Amino acid sequence: MEPSDTQLWLIEGLPGSGKTSAAERLNSLCATKGMPSRWWLEEAKDHPVLPASLRKRSGEPDFAHLAIDAFRDFIRTEVGVLILEGSAFQNSIRFMFANARSAAEISNYAAAWAEAVTPARPRLLMFEVKAPQAHYANFVAARRGAVWMEKLITYVEGTPIAEQRGWRGFDGFVQFWAAYQNLCLDCAKALPWPVKLLPAWSETLAFE
Repeated sequence: MEPSDTQLWLIEGLPGSGKTSAAERLNSLCATKGMPSRWWLEEAKDHPVLPASLRKRSGEPDFAHLAIDAFRDFIRTEVGVLILEGSAFQNSIRFMFANARSAAEISNYAAAWAEAVTPARPRLLMFEVKAPQAHYANFVAARRGAVWMEKLITYVEGTPIAEQRGWRGFDGFVQFWAAYQNLCLDCAKALPWPVKLLPAWSETLAFE
């Protein structure tokens, strides 16, 4: 398998920022152009890089190494346009952040991971939420409902980082995602291959 046979597209952003819609559109565009492509939802149980079985091990000390090895195996066995949403950060760095891993440890992981996936000619699209509180209160809550929001708030409150910093309720929920996004932006800007920052769809739609 030649490196030129693979093009890895990584789509990132906060929940509700537009990752799934963008991945779906990119996959459809490839189809119209006759380009072989595959797209995986970030929470798929049989995800080729971060399946549910690996995500359950996110609190273990060697999680970062396991995630990098999984990415290496993935790009060695797949060809074509490969579209992963939420796999570069959401299902790896987010877990490390939630488990109160240090910024240095996360930065080291991101650098090692970036080197591991470089043979797949990666590109990163990241949707940036400029106003996280309004994003969740006005856009996400209206579209995904109170049950979804309550589930995520409960998740955040149970993380080691939230317990450490006293993040509770909706305000703590917003602080969690805002801090996580800032961490991801720092990691994205340090990547050695193309990165495109885009406004979150919630904030784009607000001006239409």
